Amino acid sequence: MNFLTFFLSLVTGYLAPAPAVATPVPVDKNTVSGMISWSADRRLSWDDFRAAPDTLNPHHAVTAANLAVDANCSSSKFNYTVKCMFIATESWSKNKKSEKLLHHEQLHFDLTEVHARMLRKKLQSLGTSCPSANARLTETVNKAFADWKTEQDKFDEVSRHGLDATVTATWEASINKRLKQLEKFKS
Repeated sequence: MNFLTFFLSLVTGYLAPAPAVATPVPVDKNTVSGMISWSADRRLSWDDFRAAPDTLNPHHAVTAANLAVDANCSSSKFNYTVKCMFIATESWSKNKKSEKLLHHEQLHFDLTEVHARMLRKKLQSLGTSCPSANARLTETVNKAFADWKTEQDKFDEVSRHGLDATVTATWEASINKRLKQLEKFKS
């Protein structure tokens, strides 16, 4: 039996480069502590941002999110799960009174869910045969991660980190539309 787990994190707001290659890590039940699964019924609150603010970071808040990908072969069948998670213990805010800022951070989390659904769609297209799917798994996940990071960075850039209300509203409408279009790939 072949088992592989990718745990890809993206911290929005940081200006650090993203890792170029997804690294398989062992599955650890404690890895999910301090995390919140994306749900349309559960919006983020400032209480979810549990890390101490980074006083050297110029941003007012940071949303840490990840795509957790588990893939394995069982009886020669390719299986996978993709989860969109918010990392509460790495997310912080210097201004927990701003609803506008919280809304911007929620949009980052929603955009992560868009990319989780897109990745589920791509993994589904790999088929169910282990040798075939496994051969393209790492490349598919790495590309998905790069696309996710690029779009998160673009969102911050063009919305000026949520300061441009018109651009933010346009992105929000686009994110919501994409979530509906990808409803079939909701976990």
